[in-house]
Amino acid sequence: MSSADAHIKLCNSLMAADRMWEATIDTLPDAVYIFGPDKRLKKINRAGESLEQAARSFLAGRRCCDMLWGEGTGCMVDRAISSGAEVEVELPSGNKTQRPLLVRVVPQSQDQQQESATGCIVIVRDISELREAEEEGSKNRAFLASLADLAPDEIYTLDTDRRFTWMNQRAEVDGGFTRSVLLGQDFSMIVAAESEEEANAAVQCTLGGEEKQFEVQTICTDGRVRCMDAHTSPLWRDGSITGVMVFMSDITEKKLAQARAARSDKLRALGELAAGVAHNLNNSLTVIQGRAQLLLMRSTADEGNKKSLGVITQAVGDCSQTLRRLLDFSRRETTRHPVPVDLSELVSSSVEIARPKWQAASAERTGSIEVRLDAPGPAFTLGDSAELREVALNLIFNAVDAMPQGGTIEAGTRVEGKTARFWISDTGAGMPAEVIARIFEPFYTTKGERGTGLGLSASHGIIENHRGDINVISEPGKGTRFEIILPLHEASSPVATTPLAQGNGTKSARVLVVEDEEKVRVLLNDAFRAEGHDVTEATTGAEALKFLDKREFDLMVCDLGLPELSGLHVARWVKEFRPGMPVIIATGYAEMIAEEDYKRARIDEVIRKPYALADVLARAHAILASQPEPRETVTV
Repeated sequence: MSSADAHIKLCNSLMAADRMWEATIDTLPDAVYIFGPDKRLKKINRAGESLEQAARSFLAGRRCCDMLWGEGTGCMVDRAISSGAEVEVELPSGNKTQRPLLVRVVPQSQDQQQESATGCIVIVRDISELREAEEEGSKNRAFLASLADLAPDEIYTLDTDRRFTWMNQRAEVDGGFTRSVLLGQDFSMIVAAESEEEANAAVQCTLGGEEKQFEVQTICTDGRVRCMDAHTSPLWRDGSITGVMVFMSDITEKKLAQARAARSDKLRALGELAAGVAHNLNNSLTVIQGRAQLLLMRSTADEGNKKSLGVITQAVGDCSQTLRRLLDFSRRETTRHPVPVDLSELVSSSVEIARPKWQAASAERTGSIEVRLDAPGPAFTLGDSAELREVALNLIFNAVDAMPQGGTIEAGTRVEGKTARFWISDTGAGMPAEVIARIFEPFYTTKGERGTGLGLSASHGIIENHRGDINVISEPGKGTRFEIILPLHEASSPVATTPLAQGNGTKSARVLVVEDEEKVRVLLNDAFRAEGHDVTEATTGAEALKFLDKREFDLMVCDLGLPELSGLHVARWVKEFRPGMPVIIATGYAEMIAEEDYKRARIDEVIRKPYALADVLARAHAILASQPEPRETVTV
């Protein structure tokens, strides 16, 4: 082959290579410019043509500053060639393409030893989509951050060393820790000591890839301890766990509500148990007391025996008070007959009643007990004065017991909004939080053998039954304050009650005694017969109705809980078909009688078991004496 042929072949090869190179760079999405040593354009690909909006033939030979980046940016090609280093500049939108561009200038040399560049390659990339994506990502991050800050849960992130790396605004506000204080600290910084072991174990399991849900107690900057429902999830990146995300929601109030509900359920269950026990004991105590009173009424024995019988009746009376205290547990849903009660008078009288207690205690202690009363004016509520006085006395006695070295007891009343309030406070030993949480539990006491644990439980039931509440404030060494909050009743003075009249010289009457307990039934029979009355006995409600349907009676004494038909059913039948016949209900469940039965005069009297026979007879005589004389029937 001649040298000319070889040269032609070489030229053809170079031309083919040049066409292949042009075809290759034409497929690139980025614009590519090639400038020679004179800084004039030698080659440009199709993306460059599109970006410059001009053909190659028009652009060839033009200087670099004539290109789109030459608008006020300075000559980047000149800088690259003269320095021999790459130059990279981002052109914002506003150039003739109206899109942001990234321009990269790479200087070129013939060989590596050559100090100055002989040309350069300029690569221009359209980064509008990248910037749009970044802007969208920034918006999404801002949205997610705002969403996280507004979330009701506290959210934290931890690294693999269990150190805080991020927290939302809710965590900062509720917990009190700022980001500058908490970030970088160990997770245990906000966890209470009693929950630390469980919390660390849960986080460790989550770092192993397992989600965990648990309860944890956390500490706030102000010292408050909260109960939190925590959920932990692993944070993943490129297939590896890089940390833990912790969600926490405050369930302190929920736990307190559950505790209150559990306490109420416990009191209700004990109340039901107490009611069952009281029913059986009331019947037995009624027989014991009644028989002792019958013996006293009939006895011609010496004074010693009469005194013994008096002791028996007194002991039965004490037992009945204990039963009533037990029944206080089941008073929440019972029907009472409230009257206006002046709390100022009630507290004042309670202080006087308790005076022997605290004066005697003062004599036995190293320091004296001073009682201060602040009851400036009337504060009325509707309720049972005996029950509310029991609460006040119980709180005063507890205050005395809480001050073994003496101190000050303050009692007072006030009206606040729509509530009437009274309080009892002392300067005694005080109580820690764990004791305050349990003081209303039945049989819980801090007095050892001196206490029964029933006083505050009974008081809680009484106040709750009066639709009220008890606030307790106490700290060890700083004393205790109980404040009773009750609905306010607008009244100028309490309603006076008229004592029952005693019947004298009552004529013989026909009395129907309805009682399923044989001993109680026989006791009433003997007592009424001893007074000269004609007595008929019935053991069930159905049997009583049979007698009532066949005969006329002047009075019915009926138990409440009866087989077949209750005493209320019998009383309602009597008032419907024998409206002039008085009815006395004798029961240990007086609270179960509905208000409607009183309003519709279905019942004339209610006597609590265990009752005194003299009381039953006196009330019966009073009712019989108030009845109009029956008219005589004249036959013509």
